[in-house]
Amino acid sequence: MYSIFLVDDEELGLGMMRDYIRWEEMGIYIIGTASNGREALEKIEALQPDIVLTDVQMPIMNGIDLARKIHELYDSIQVMFLTGHDEFHYVKSALHVGAVGYLLKPLDLNEIESVISKVKQRCEEVAIKKRSTEAAKATILKELSYEKDTTRAAELASDYSRLTRLPVTSRYALALFSIDPIEAEEEQQSLEECTTRLVSYLNYYFQAKNLKASFVDYKEGETGLFMEADQQPGYYAWEDLAVAVRSALDFTVTAAVGAEAAELSNLHGLYEQMRVILNERFYEGTGTMIHAEAVTNQLYSEHMPPFEKKEWFEAIHQLDFEWAAQKLHQYIEALAAMRIKKKMICDWSIDLVDELLEQVQEPFSKGVQRAELYHSIYNASTLHEIEGLILDAAGHAVNLLGERFMDKNEKLIHKVRTLIDQNYNHPVTINSLSEQVYLSPNYLRSIFKEKTGMTIHDYLTRIRLGKAREMLADGSLKIHDIAQRVGYESTSYFISLFLKNEGVTPNEYRKSI
Repeated sequence: MYSIFLVDDEELGLGMMRDYIRWEEMGIYIIGTASNGREALEKIEALQPDIVLTDVQMPIMNGIDLARKIHELYDSIQVMFLTGHDEFHYVKSALHVGAVGYLLKPLDLNEIESVISKVKQRCEEVAIKKRSTEAAKATILKELSYEKDTTRAAELASDYSRLTRLPVTSRYALALFSIDPIEAEEEQQSLEECTTRLVSYLNYYFQAKNLKASFVDYKEGETGLFMEADQQPGYYAWEDLAVAVRSALDFTVTAAVGAEAAELSNLHGLYEQMRVILNERFYEGTGTMIHAEAVTNQLYSEHMPPFEKKEWFEAIHQLDFEWAAQKLHQYIEALAAMRIKKKMICDWSIDLVDELLEQVQEPFSKGVQRAELYHSIYNASTLHEIEGLILDAAGHAVNLLGERFMDKNEKLIHKVRTLIDQNYNHPVTINSLSEQVYLSPNYLRSIFKEKTGMTIHDYLTRIRLGKAREMLADGSLKIHDIAQRVGYESTSYFISLFLKNEGVTPNEYRKSI
């Protein structure tokens, strides 16, 4: 339906137009009324109707002057005149200021329907032209966002200026909205569907505030909102919009807002700046407005803080998931505060999960699931998403260990592995182990191989060589010191064993790290 605004200085005439004419049957609804041109102009600015029907003869500002003002300010509003005088000069004046039709008093319903039909057709033509213009503007703005060549950017800026009839030196602000992909998948909605709904709501929101905005559809659920620099909302206005978006939509959206404006020919730099700000979602989380001033001159660290890994693993083995989750969350918060680079966080997370799965002896057949988990970590959009993936792995490990403790043999094997893990640097024999778990050496060998897929000797070797690899990173330690620290009295035997298992000597390994 189209909206119409009625203007008449005669209260009776205004009431007749409002109540007598069957507007809804013609696909029209009344959006407002006024009793003179000046009052009408103020209300029209706020309401933005499709059609204005105004009397010609009125005090303060007559209908001709009102129509002239509307024609100067608004391209899309169609004006109709209502007059009790059918003299030619009124009709001529009406047509001269861009009126699309006029009605004579007293009103005739058939005549009204005929004129309204023509006006609606004009409204549709205007709407089509407006959509075409907006599409052309969006295309140019998108090209400008990617264009690095200054000559080509200047040409595009000139095209945009001609299209909008605004100076080429006009400055524009950009807000970058991105649909949070995980939420979109959970709602089983495509990014295209979500983008359409987001743009529709943003368009409605800004129109209600009489702010003009142009929308550019980028890729992967990313939408740019361009507006003239002097119309850009302030900090709290953006926060109000964030609240409104969360209330109106059933998926979350993260936005980068509040950057410095730029001329059309420099939009590429502005777009790149907003992309950098939007990437802060990794640290800030989803569903937020990320303000430019909050990340200006942000420093990103490559120095990972220490993590209490030994205590964390012990908590997992003791099935204390709550403590492990709390410690992990504290560490993740520290990473966010320090702005540790994403790649370093992902690498650390992969190593942590990998060591966790090794410690709980996750079956090798689950290798596909491991690969999927690693892929998910590297492709996580936020740091807290990575935290959730690690916690999922930790929860799985706790459940797996819990199930094993229900099995007597599993519990015994877990105890044997723990004894080896804690005493690898001392002489460890099958007899000493079997005495501590009250089993015969042969039976212990049998169930250990059955449950772990390796011999006790192989497991002990793996633990010792793993510790040796860690120590080789310390250049102050000599090879024979490392051999003794991991439980080997003979340095030559340690070297031969290291070469056999690692494919290089300890010294060669040290040089490679």
